[in-house]
Amino acid sequence: MTPDAASERWRRVEELLSAALERDPAEREGFLNTACSGDPSLRNEVASLLAAHDRHGPVDRLAADMAALGARLHTSTTSLAGRAVGHYRVLEQVGGGGMGVVYRALDTRLGRTVALKFLQARFGPDDSAAERFRLEARTVAALEHPHICTIHEIGETDDGQLYLAMPLYDGETLQQRIARGPLPIADAVNIAAQIARGLAKAHARGIIHRDIKPSNVFLTSDGVAKLLDFGIAKLGDVTLTGSAGSPLGTVAYMSPEQARGERLDHRTDVWSLGVVLYEMLAGTRPFPGGAAAVVLTRVLEAEPAPLTSHRPDVPPGLEHVVTTALTKAPDARYQSVQALESDLQALGFGVVTSGESKPSEVATGGSRARHSRRSWGTVGLAVGVVALVAIGLAGWLAWRGEPQPAPSTPVTATAPATIAVLPFADRSPNGDQDYFSDGISEELIATLARIDGLRVASRTSAFAFKGREVDVRTVGAQLGVSTVLEGSVRRAGDRLRITAQLVNVSDGFPLWSETYDRAAGDAFAIQEEIARSIAQTLRVRLVGVAGGSSGGATPDAEAYDLYLKGRHALYLRGRYAWYTRTEEGLRSAAAFFEQAVVQAPNYARAHSGLADAYAVLGFYDYLPPTEAFPKAEAAAKRGIELDGRLAAPHATLGYVELYHNWNFQRAEEEFRRAIALESNYSTAHQWYANLLTAAGRMPEAEAAMRRAQEIDPLSLIASAALGWVLYHAGNQPAALAQLKQTLEMNADYAVAHLWRGWALQEMDSTQAAVAAHRRAVAVTDSGALYIASLARSLALAGARSEAEALLARLGVRADSGRYVPPYELAKVHAALGRRERALGLLERAHAERSHSMVFLRVDPQLADLREEPRFKRLVEQVFGTGNRERETGN
Repeated sequence: MTPDAASERWRRVEELLSAALERDPAEREGFLNTACSGDPSLRNEVASLLAAHDRHGPVDRLAADMAALGARLHTSTTSLAGRAVGHYRVLEQVGGGGMGVVYRALDTRLGRTVALKFLQARFGPDDSAAERFRLEARTVAALEHPHICTIHEIGETDDGQLYLAMPLYDGETLQQRIARGPLPIADAVNIAAQIARGLAKAHARGIIHRDIKPSNVFLTSDGVAKLLDFGIAKLGDVTLTGSAGSPLGTVAYMSPEQARGERLDHRTDVWSLGVVLYEMLAGTRPFPGGAAAVVLTRVLEAEPAPLTSHRPDVPPGLEHVVTTALTKAPDARYQSVQALESDLQALGFGVVTSGESKPSEVATGGSRARHSRRSWGTVGLAVGVVALVAIGLAGWLAWRGEPQPAPSTPVTATAPATIAVLPFADRSPNGDQDYFSDGISEELIATLARIDGLRVASRTSAFAFKGREVDVRTVGAQLGVSTVLEGSVRRAGDRLRITAQLVNVSDGFPLWSETYDRAAGDAFAIQEEIARSIAQTLRVRLVGVAGGSSGGATPDAEAYDLYLKGRHALYLRGRYAWYTRTEEGLRSAAAFFEQAVVQAPNYARAHSGLADAYAVLGFYDYLPPTEAFPKAEAAAKRGIELDGRLAAPHATLGYVELYHNWNFQRAEEEFRRAIALESNYSTAHQWYANLLTAAGRMPEAEAAMRRAQEIDPLSLIASAALGWVLYHAGNQPAALAQLKQTLEMNADYAVAHLWRGWALQEMDSTQAAVAAHRRAVAVTDSGALYIASLARSLALAGARSEAEALLARLGVRADSGRYVPPYELAKVHAALGRRERALGLLERAHAERSHSMVFLRVDPQLADLREEPRFKRLVEQVFGTGNRERETGN
């Protein structure tokens, strides 16, 4: 049966069930015989639902329970504004509903503004239900996690009215967001991953939510998903609700075992999260229906319509995640929310962590979220956290009258162990081993990053502390890590001493320390020993299982030394050339890596480093693309052949497939493979965002780039590249704001000045664009890309003679044998009004396999040429049929 046919059949079942229920029981059989004449299967379905309705099942017991509780509930019409309640001064009402009234209040003791929710129930001093509520609420309040809305305090007024103090957020519920339509895929994936992380924290404590649904997820205005009503549904026979009908909205999210009234474990939350993810993507629930009995039957017996029937652009991997979560048998479902989140991460949509950055739609969902601070939607539903007790689910427990069990399967703590490796200090007598100490530190980062369950701060972010005297607690707070590895290197003659210690951020005490006195040629072995020791220490203290260290052949001492010099050259003179993209640093790095490969042909990391250096030399036009990219491709493939577990060469191969082979599909496959191998490899997310930008998939591109920035928060290129994505998306004010943030990190960062000038060009701020590009040329020693951009800005500003002089300068450069990108020259000639010359240069760029050709369809600087037949032919040549399908995500 097709999804449309199934939907129509259920609609018919609902109509007949409602009609039958309106009739006297004695008349129902005759009605069904007439209404279902010729369709015995339809008659049997409706009859079975009627039979279920007539039995005293969970829904009926819930209604009875709530009727009995009615005496406890009453609505107060007296405002509490202006009153003092404990150490809170109530300011104003900001929301309310059947569960209670929410006020903005001032915590006079701590001087903070909070939300107070006053529940509509009154309990007597000896009420056992009230005491059970207090005990459970205290348990929930102990849950501290970025994706759980915590309870600051549980209090009670003199007349027995319970209230809860909670954070006051700005934003909206996920239910409100879905009401505006299906979410972008990247946003839905990000939100689901954040929910999973919050659930994992609670499951590790033996707490099951039992009521995951869109109204219990709050999206803050900065893109963080917060779980509401956490654990309150577990309150035994305490049921607080405003009406007998209110819990029925929850039925659509109940797992089959929940619908059957069986004992529950954490996998019921996995099911409910699957329902929520389906609804975010499809804009409709997988088990729709108006009557609770109809919905329950669908949950128990029906399969949801395929996601692609609602949303054709949902990738197969994501549909598999949803289908697995919605498997009716708990044993065949995801066995933990960690496993579900891991599969979401592997999809490559730039999943955020810890709520530090924001999915595009959630963060920029419009003024509706940001300008409704005083509405119940923005404040209360976050504080509605406590739609307490049940919003339905307590009822399921009350029906059974059973205490709630802990999960039947032990749930391991999911918060991953986290570590930052600070650059080791050079203690050598001559102070000339900086490359060596930095290299040891970087190799430790790379090795530790491959340990399962261990999240390692990126190289760039950790090295931002190089040469600074900082407390480990500062490092922990800025990088979001719980442990820090620090140490020193002393190299003199043929002797080497390395000291290392692992420090617990929370108290500053060492967890492990060691000193290694060896021959200088043992550096590689020492690095491996340190990694194994740390893995063992953290496995015992923080992590469940550790993975192996890096594979591939062990290099000899000379090859390893050359490799470390290559890595150091990428960060020339401490100015992070890999991230500032200087020609000097990249060429020097390539030379060292080539020497290392000659010395140790089977050393996978040396091949991977060589691939990186050539790929970026090609991207920034320091080498002709026909020279740089084939060398990068060969080195990447050799690195993968030697050690298929390395993420970096897969990412570089994707880079080559995109920029040189113009094969979007294979490029995306390689980027996703790299991310699956190492989800915290920032560069893979960044380069994947480049592909998404070239393909015009801007919301996904922004999400992926935000993920890169989140992983590597102090990375200049990740920060600037987010501005570059926003520039291509046409959001120039946001692009300029982001690039301003980058330049605050490093005022001489050339790429940020370059892209800032581009954004200013689009805003017709031509003089400001000229100034930005002059700065870019000055700090890069006049790279061709930067000179061409300055020439274009001058042409747009009317300084034609100076623009012509720069073109002549680039001509001299080309005559001397240095590469000058024709793609960039084309944009200058277009700005000077020479359309035919510009088109000719673009055709030359195509013949030279210029990497920039993949941006033909999104580059704002080529907008005036897009209707030219020659331009359209170029687009067709670069974007074949396969790439056109792939660029739209189909």
